[in-house]
Amino acid sequence: MKRLVYLLIMCWMIMVITGCSGSRDQQPDHQKSAYEVTDSQGQVVRLTHKPQRIIPLSIGTDEIVVNLVALERIAALTYLSDDPGISNVTEQAKLVDTKVRANPEQIIALQPDLVIIPDWQPQELSQMIRSAGIPVYVYHGPNTVEEVKQSILELAQVLGEEQAGSQLIAQMDSELAAIQEQVGKIPPEQRKTVISFSLLGAGGGKESLFDDLCRYAAVNNGAALAGLGKYGMLSKEQIVQINPDIFIMPMWDYTGKTDVNQYREEVYSDPGLQTVRAVRNNQLIMAPDKYQNSSSHYIVYGVRDIAKAAYPNLDWQ
Repeated sequence: MKRLVYLLIMCWMIMVITGCSGSRDQQPDHQKSAYEVTDSQGQVVRLTHKPQRIIPLSIGTDEIVVNLVALERIAALTYLSDDPGISNVTEQAKLVDTKVRANPEQIIALQPDLVIIPDWQPQELSQMIRSAGIPVYVYHGPNTVEEVKQSILELAQVLGEEQAGSQLIAQMDSELAAIQEQVGKIPPEQRKTVISFSLLGAGGGKESLFDDLCRYAAVNNGAALAGLGKYGMLSKEQIVQINPDIFIMPMWDYTGKTDVNQYREEVYSDPGLQTVRAVRNNQLIMAPDKYQNSSSHYIVYGVRDIAKAAYPNLDWQ
């Protein structure tokens, strides 16, 4: 009898010990080990766990983050995240109650455990948030498609979601390969020349994101051919001299005061542009700004839109 009682007690102790051990192994994902990452400015960011109250501070960062983590881990998105003219994540944004601007007081009050900021935001912004004891990760704002990929992988590592980041890159590569399969049929001497318009005028010169999109779309960037820099604007005389085949026109009114269709008509009717091929052939193509200006994985659809505008007779699915 004593031997039976002893065996029962031993079994019970084994179950308790293994049960406790199993509980430790199955701790929630966000409670796993602390880790460190170094941002684009050389700042070491120490995270005690996978962030659970994340605030991204640009529309491109919004688009990456909502595709890497569960929405429950996002404390706020930017105020543009629910604007369908520039955001590709409006449906997800509806499920995140708080929207913010780059206001340090507003951000600090939300008590995030990680704020992600592109490096074109004022340095004072990240400094003020850090001074409140909040981890801030600054990353390089991409200027090329490859840099977009690098940003995604970088942020995936910061958020502890490397697999999700790799999946986004795979999706980008698949879309780019499909585009290349079509535009690869165009001989170099038959490539179209395009110019990108915003509500401010024609720009998108050398080393701009638009310039890189043109390379993937197998078109000539007229602004770059004219020697225009990244932030410059073309004069009417330069546009006439370039004589592009296509104008890529904006669809998003960021001012809230401009009729984009009327703006297209004004460019089309401009007496100083009537000799330009794009105007003569009525090739003023309106393309979604949310793709053309994206700094997230959605940028591949900007490449596709340019390619389809230039070569509509290819086999686009």
